[in-house]
Amino acid sequence: LEPQSLHSASTKMLRYSAYALLLGAGAADAFAPSIGAGLPALRSAKCSNSRLALRMQDDDVEYKPIIPTLENPLAPDYANEPTQFERQGLVQKSNEGGGMVGSAGALEEFGGLTRREAYGAGGAVGVGLLGVLWAFTRNPGYDRKDTARDAGKVELNKEALASADVKANLAAIQGTKDKLVQLYDTFKKDNNAQLSDSVKASFNLVKLRDEFNKITFAVFDEDTQIKTDRIVRNSIQSLVELEQAVKLKEGVARSPKRVAATDKWFRQCISELDSFLGYFA
Repeated sequence: LEPQSLHSASTKMLRYSAYALLLGAGAADAFAPSIGAGLPALRSAKCSNSRLALRMQDDDVEYKPIIPTLENPLAPDYANEPTQFERQGLVQKSNEGGGMVGSAGALEEFGGLTRREAYGAGGAVGVGLLGVLWAFTRNPGYDRKDTARDAGKVELNKEALASADVKANLAAIQGTKDKLVQLYDTFKKDNNAQLSDSVKASFNLVKLRDEFNKITFAVFDEDTQIKTDRIVRNSIQSLVELEQAVKLKEGVARSPKRVAATDKWFRQCISELDSFLGYFA
């Protein structure tokens, strides 16, 4: 990388680290406010814009709800206990009838959020954004646009390719593909054909994965294995999906949606196996 690119990357990393530290500190203070409880300046901090200010409790005595104990088993008088909105100054008790009267001025001034609620929400949003950022920037382990390791462009281990073990495993994978092609032809002729037992009998996932691995480790170099391993994983997953898609109750016709799904996974399985076998064409 050029020095300018390195400098830009390091600057971005420091900036993201600062954001993460700030959000983490806010979340910690939101869920554990005792961390900053000993700082008078923090507890008495006010916002210069009263409309954006987040109100904290102004009372000198901290509100503590009445909790029944062995010494005082009586339940608290919830009817006369101040609510959270009353403690925040967003509503006030009516002198007549005990009803609540909204305080529009307080609501407009403080926005209806405490500092803890704002920090908690900000921390949760920050953690979510960091997760999204990681998902978009993570390295999958290979270059998605690189075609240097595609079939026909890599050099195979000819000695291993000539061994009886590799030839037998290749023949087994080719046989699995041929069976799937035959079943797919049957499905195209009759969309309501019972194929579940035939599909299960055409391959064994554990045996098939072992055949893939023996060929891959023996024939390909490490760089090529990054791509072939992806093909193997996709092949196994497609076969699992095909097993589920072809299931059909006796006497019940496949719906158009089920027909489309079965057709899709047949084509996907055959295509993935063709991609792997293409390295040996």
